[in-house]
Amino acid sequence: MRVYSRAELEEQAKLLSQDAFCQRPEEIALAESYRLLPKKPISTLEYALTKRFVRKPDNSKTHWSVKFAPFAPPIMAALDNPDIPEVIVPKPSRCGGTMIIECHALKCLEDGPVGDIGWYLSGPEEVRSYADRVLEPMFEDHKGVAEQIGKRASDNKKTFKRVAGQVFELLVMGKKTTTNRQFRLAVIDEPDTYSKDFRSNWLDQIRQRQRALGTDRKIYACSHADIGWTGGIAQGWVQSNQGIAIMKCAECGGHASPYPTKYWPEVPRFRLHYEKAPEGTPINERLALARMTASMACPHCSFPLSNEQRIEMAEAVQFMHKGQALDIEAGIIGAPDENKTWGFWVHVLISPQVGLGDLASELEAAIEHKERTGKSDKLKQVMIRTFGEVFEGAGDVEGLDAQALKKRTSELTRAEEEQRVTYRMGTVPRGVLFLTLSIDVGGGKFDLLVRGWDQQRRSWLIDRRTIRQRQHRDGLLRDIAPAKVQEDWSVLEAEVDRLYPMQDDPSLALPIAVTTIDASDGNVTWKAYEFARRMDGRRWGVWRKVRCIKGSTNPKAEPLPASSTKISKDSEGKPIEPVVTLHVLGVHKLKEEVLSDLAIEDNAPGQCFFAEDTPDKAFEEMFNEPLIDGSFIRNGPNETLDLYAYTEAGRLMLQPDREGIHWDDPARYPPWAKPVSLLPKGGDPSDEAEAPKSMAAEQPKRTSFFDNFKAMEGDE
Repeated sequence: MRVYSRAELEEQAKLLSQDAFCQRPEEIALAESYRLLPKKPISTLEYALTKRFVRKPDNSKTHWSVKFAPFAPPIMAALDNPDIPEVIVPKPSRCGGTMIIECHALKCLEDGPVGDIGWYLSGPEEVRSYADRVLEPMFEDHKGVAEQIGKRASDNKKTFKRVAGQVFELLVMGKKTTTNRQFRLAVIDEPDTYSKDFRSNWLDQIRQRQRALGTDRKIYACSHADIGWTGGIAQGWVQSNQGIAIMKCAECGGHASPYPTKYWPEVPRFRLHYEKAPEGTPINERLALARMTASMACPHCSFPLSNEQRIEMAEAVQFMHKGQALDIEAGIIGAPDENKTWGFWVHVLISPQVGLGDLASELEAAIEHKERTGKSDKLKQVMIRTFGEVFEGAGDVEGLDAQALKKRTSELTRAEEEQRVTYRMGTVPRGVLFLTLSIDVGGGKFDLLVRGWDQQRRSWLIDRRTIRQRQHRDGLLRDIAPAKVQEDWSVLEAEVDRLYPMQDDPSLALPIAVTTIDASDGNVTWKAYEFARRMDGRRWGVWRKVRCIKGSTNPKAEPLPASSTKISKDSEGKPIEPVVTLHVLGVHKLKEEVLSDLAIEDNAPGQCFFAEDTPDKAFEEMFNEPLIDGSFIRNGPNETLDLYAYTEAGRLMLQPDREGIHWDDPARYPPWAKPVSLLPKGGDPSDEAEAPKSMAAEQPKRTSFFDNFKAMEGDE
């Protein structure tokens, strides 16, 4: 509390007698008159076309044109729609996405709807820069808005404007600026650059501040997806109806998307295409060739579309949202699902601001930088900021993603149907010599994957399932809890002993050569060891079928170190038998090898083949943990990638390339690679097609070959 002196009290009394603390009624009325005056009904697009000025680099002005951003009209329509309170726009840099909301904000200030506007940026420097570069010129150029700015000094500051009683304020996203603030229109500018406290929950923060406004609210967010799917603009888009751009090929008329994202795996994709220079070509020649040969490839006709055709296609771009489907010939069909949050993913291929030649040379320069330095930082920035994509590893740049892998499998299936070399899950195709099984333990599930191998490291996905329940003695199926109930592990016994029928001869089947179980989760480690002990009797000679594994924290660790650990004590430190073998794997290198193998084609050694009915989820899980700047960044379920790495470790344990294994003579195959008969003893050979697949013949005879494992494993 302030205590006035006698002189100050006399001065205050004098001012009070002169009504110095009162405002004239007519001034109050004039200040609020904007609320009584009718606003002109005008759309954001119409306002942008007729009233919006844009500053050129030489500081001259020009009218805004839809050619700046052909994708803008549907986004502007969503901003005008009172039933759509939230609009989320992931985008590349400098494409005009921010200009869309500038047009809408100006239109609201001048023509309504009436309400305060809060514009959030990441920091004080960003606020000052935007105020100087954009805000001041923007208000100067639009007299219809500038004339309504209040006359008091406090009404017209750099970061704060009071326009006809409405507040327009630039703010730093933070606790102080979101508390006790209630903006009708909240602009979230570049949320991926916000502090950690807000980059993942900005949408919830603003929603909470707007609750009292009911349906009279609007949120607009735009940014390039710097932090990927884990937060920022991409996370906000995932909560929306996930709109993606759809274009019609100028040559064949087929429809596709320039960037369907992993959430629309079934949608075909237009891609930037250019000719690659031979290895060793100087960088300037590489860039020149990329620029000269740049085009946009159609996924249907493979025609190299020119930059002019690409711009023409972009001018007719549409957005497809959840609830709708894409017909290749007809285009978008159906109506969007109801959703208060609408998303519009903008990709550089629908923006005319950058030509295909520039895109190709910029991308090739980034690829060359990665090849030369081993670092993907430059490539990451190009894909995120120039192209407007979520960076999901260098493989995606070359078109290696879930959709491409699935498409390759589908094309292989169609091409080889007559040769009958395709196969279905659960069967062993021609060429497979042995099988490895890996099991990943979750909180309430077992994920398992079986992979078949030949002598040249080619592999075939044989099985991919998830076990979530176990049948109890009362006949009921109940959910499993591997971390809590040891008996739930019994469901894996059948998997260790499972036989997979041969495609060429269903009366024969291959056994599982080795099973690896991930015991790295501290909640299940000791139960995994106990299960391995119970499986100790299942051996190939002296060699255990079941091995426990865990990943090394060292990214440089070898895939399968020469030595293993013997677990001879229980969780309480008491000696226990039999001894369990634990292998500490270099999972980082194993995963790198998997991603490298996925890119191999033309039946070359190491190529990965997939069954024609491989579930989409398996393809997607291969790419949900991209390798970025030397680290694997998890963006979703990744069990299939992990299991592929573990099955490779199982293959290494078998040492199939060792001297002493005779792959040239089926009669001398090791026991774990010898097919067994599925026919019951005394069965009629003519009934072999009807033989029950679950019935196994006697275990194959053990041979002295496995004496070689004694030295390697130290087993008794």
